[in-house]
Amino acid sequence: MTDYKPELGQAAFGNPWREFTVPDYVHSHLALIREELDRVMWNKLQRAYDNPFDNSGNIEGFKNDVFEVHAYDWSATDTDVGQPFNFKWRDVEVCWYKYLGRGMSMNREMGTGEAAEMRREILDSLGAE
Repeated sequence: MTDYKPELGQAAFGNPWREFTVPDYVHSHLALIREELDRVMWNKLQRAYDNPFDNSGNIEGFKNDVFEVHAYDWSATDTDVGQPFNFKWRDVEVCWYKYLGRGMSMNREMGTGEAAEMRREILDSLGAE
């Protein structure tokens, strides 16, 4: 059963959305991952990073063996296909409208334990960067 209801702008102009609303605990884990990615990339690049969790235009995003994240793709709204996802870990895909926290939906439900496992696995992978 689908429980996600897009906002008007997202429904009219945004990329496709998924069936389920992102719960607050998943959102908080993603926000923590976003902050850690900023820190890691600052150390690596020694400059501000166009974080793909933001409305940065960084559609190439960030990808490693554990997860990938891509900024909202404004050009994808002009196609029938749209952007497949903004964030992916294993078989979990999360979409948002313009930036993390706005119009967030996901392809399946995720419990608190699995969300914590996702956070740990991703933060560990960023430590190896």
